[in-house]
Amino acid sequence: MEFDNTNISEADLTRLLPTCQRCRRLRRKCDTNLPACRLCQKGKAECTFFDHALQQTLPRSYVHSLLNRLSRLRSVQATVNGSVEPLDAFQVGQHERTTSTASSHLENKPPQWGTYTSELSFDKHFIIDHANPTCWQFLGSSSPYALVVEVLVHAQAKLGPMVHNPDYAGPEFWLNAQSTEVAEPAQPRATPSRSEIEMLVNLYMATTNIQMAFFDPDDIALEIDTYLRLHGTGGKYLTGKDAHQFFRISMICAIASANKARHHSAYDTESMSYYADALQCVEEVTSDVSVDALQALLLLICFAVFHPRKGDFWKLLDFACRLSVELNLHTETNDEYEDEKIKRRRRWIFWGLYCVERTIAQHLGRPSDLTEEIITAEYPATLTESTIANPSSFQLILISHFYRLTYLRSEIFRELYLPALAPDLSRLWYEQSLEQILSWRRELQFLDSSIGMGSMTCEMNFETSILFLFQPLLLRALAATKEPMLPHETTEIIPRESYHSAVKVVEFYNKILRGAEGTPWGMYPVTIVSAHYIHQATITIMAHCLLAIDGRLPVVSFSRELSGDAEGPVDFNGIHEISGTCLILLNTLSKRWAGMVGILDIYKSLQAQVLPIMMRSGLG
Repeated sequence: MEFDNTNISEADLTRLLPTCQRCRRLRRKCDTNLPACRLCQKGKAECTFFDHALQQTLPRSYVHSLLNRLSRLRSVQATVNGSVEPLDAFQVGQHERTTSTASSHLENKPPQWGTYTSELSFDKHFIIDHANPTCWQFLGSSSPYALVVEVLVHAQAKLGPMVHNPDYAGPEFWLNAQSTEVAEPAQPRATPSRSEIEMLVNLYMATTNIQMAFFDPDDIALEIDTYLRLHGTGGKYLTGKDAHQFFRISMICAIASANKARHHSAYDTESMSYYADALQCVEEVTSDVSVDALQALLLLICFAVFHPRKGDFWKLLDFACRLSVELNLHTETNDEYEDEKIKRRRRWIFWGLYCVERTIAQHLGRPSDLTEEIITAEYPATLTESTIANPSSFQLILISHFYRLTYLRSEIFRELYLPALAPDLSRLWYEQSLEQILSWRRELQFLDSSIGMGSMTCEMNFETSILFLFQPLLLRALAATKEPMLPHETTEIIPRESYHSAVKVVEFYNKILRGAEGTPWGMYPVTIVSAHYIHQATITIMAHCLLAIDGRLPVVSFSRELSGDAEGPVDFNGIHEISGTCLILLNTLSKRWAGMVGILDIYKSLQAQVLPIMMRSGLG
C-alpha cells in the first residue's frame, strides 16, 4: 500500500504497530501507546516487538525516538520553506527574540535563560555554489561554522566591516576541498618491500588502530604475505579471501602513509598509490553482508578523514551503520558457544563505528543513524585495577573509556542541539551535564604519567566536550550583544570554562604538530576531525575576546573543580601568544586542506581588529 508519508500523522503510524511480544506471550490485548504499551509500563517491562523487515526485535522506544526525529525534521522543513532563506556564510538574518522575566542570572533555581520566539535557530544553511543559489549545505548549531557566523555578525555590528583577503573568493568547506590534489599513479608501480609494508602496518596498529580498534594485529600480520604475493597481478580480478586480505593491507598502508606524510611529503603520493591498489577490488570486498565487508567500509572511512575528497562520509557511514545493524553488532548475542575473542571483536568494531559516526555527525550538527535505544552492546573493556596494570593493553582500554564519553556527548547532543529550535535549558541542566563529563574524567586522574594514543585522545576529547557543551551559551551571548541595547532583563551569560578549555585544545594540538617523528605526539593522527577541533577552539577564543570587549554580560563559572574561586571577567593573560599559536595552527591546516583557508583569513581579520582594542582596554 502506498501513501504520502509527508502528511501521515503519528496516530496513523502508531496504529500500524504490531502487538508487543509480552502481550502476545500473555495473550493480552495490546494498545499502541508509545514509548510502551500500558501493560508493559504497569509491569515495568521493556515493550518490544519483532520487525519482519529487519528480522530483529526492537523496543517501542526506538519507534518513539524515530517519530520525535521526524517531528523535528518537519519543523526544520517548515522553517526553511517558510520565512527563512538559505544563509550565506557572511549574510545572516536577524534573530527575533524576547527575554524571560527571570531574576538574577546567578540564581541556582531554574530560570528560563532567554525565552526565545519560534524564529530562533542557530542552524545555518551555507551556499556551496554561488552560481547555483539552490545548492546549499546544512550545518547545525554544534558545528564551529555556526559559531563563526555569529562571531562575524557580532564583530561587523560592533567593530565595522571585516577586511578580507581579496584572493579568497568565498566559503569553502573542509569536507569538499583540500589544498593539493595528489595525482594517482598513472601506471603500476613496483611491489613495495616487505620491510616498508611492515613499517606502515606497525604504524597503523600503533596509532589509528588504537583509536578505532577494528583489527587484531596478529591477524593482519599474516595477511602481508598475501599482499606481496598478489601485488601487480591485477587486483580487480581477486575474489573471496584473497581480495579482502589484499584490500586490507593496501588500505592500512594508505592510511599509515597519510599519517606519515606530515613528516615526509613523499608519503602523500605513496598513500594514493596504496589507495589505487585497494580500489581495484573495492566492489568485491563491499558487496556481501559480512564483518569483512564492514571492516572494508571502515577502512574507507578512516582514509577519508585524511583525504575528504576521496570519499563521501555520509554514504560510507550510512552503509556501515546499516550493515552493522544487519549483522546485529549493536546487540549482545545470547550465544553461549560464541568464542570470547569473537565477542570482543564485535564490540570493538561496533563501538569504533559508533564513535566515528557520532563525531562526524556532531561536527556537522546532524542526527545520527545509530540511535541509542537499539544499542545493547557492551563496551569492549572497562577500567579496573587489573586492566590498568597491563601496559600492553592499557591504551586500548583508555579508548574504550573514551567511547563512554562519546555516548555521554551523544545524550547531550540530542537534548541540546537536535531540536529544530534552540532549547531553553536551565543553569542547573548545564551544571549537571558538566558534572557527568567531570565524573568521567575523575576516573583518569593517572593520565599525567601515561602518554599514548588512548590517553591523548581522552585528554583532548575532555576539553573539546566542554567546548561542545557551552557553545550554545556563546551563540546566545553573541546574538544578544550585537545590538546597541541589551534586551530588557536579559539573562544571557558567558561560560568561563569554555575559554580555558579552548586554550588547552590549542596548546594540545600545538604539541602534536610540533611533535618529533616517532614520538607519541608526532605519531598522533592529524585528520579533518583534528581540523574541526582546532577551528572550534580558535573561534571560541575569539568569541570570548569580543564578549569581553563588549563587557555587558557577566562571566559565570559552572564548576569549582575547573574554575576554583575565580570570579569576574576572564583573565586574558598571554592572549597574544595564544592568538599567535592559533594562527600557526590554522596556517598549517590551510596548507593541508584548502577549506581551512577561509577560516585562516577570517581569524586574521578578527585578530587584527580585536587584539589592539583589548590592549587599549587593558584586557590583554
